[in-house]
Amino acid sequence: MSRTRDTYTIPLQSLKEGVFDEVLEIGKEFIEAQEMDGVFNADIRATIHFVKQKNLHTLSIAMKGTVSVACDRCLDVFALPIEMSQDMIVKIGEKDDELADAENVMVIAPDETEIGISPILYEMIMLSIPLKKVHPNEKDCNADVVSYLKQSANNKTKQESTDPRWDSLKKYV
Repeated sequence: MSRTRDTYTIPLQSLKEGVFDEVLEIGKEFIEAQEMDGVFNADIRATIHFVKQKNLHTLSIAMKGTVSVACDRCLDVFALPIEMSQDMIVKIGEKDDELADAENVMVIAPDETEIGISPILYEMIMLSIPLKKVHPNEKDCNADVVSYLKQSANNKTKQESTDPRWDSLKKYV
């Protein structure tokens, strides 16, 4: 398998049938090349396991490491641990093959000379990031921002509890 400046590829023509393993380090260069919004840096180790057979190949990717993202609570950048694995079947055939839309099946044309795995790596990283990205411990958050948020919440509660427009409705509760 080879790695060029912006793409990670598996060269099908130069590989004989068999098992191939490689470990890739994914860092800031990959993040910038893929234009990953919301991800500032990465320190990920991706283990690629590729089995080449005559008309059907298998591809397994396991990733473990950290991505630098902004905390949704305090906006400070922190290292979020991620871990994900995916197994795929790579079938040689036509793009209109009935398996072309199946999950975890990639259909490639018979004349393809390589498999680009950058989109797969990108997707795996993005799917491993949770919707709510916060420091695992609130104590790690920016103390000034957290105190401001708490103060703002307290002020809002006080304002809502003393609003005279709702006082007449409180007797029905």
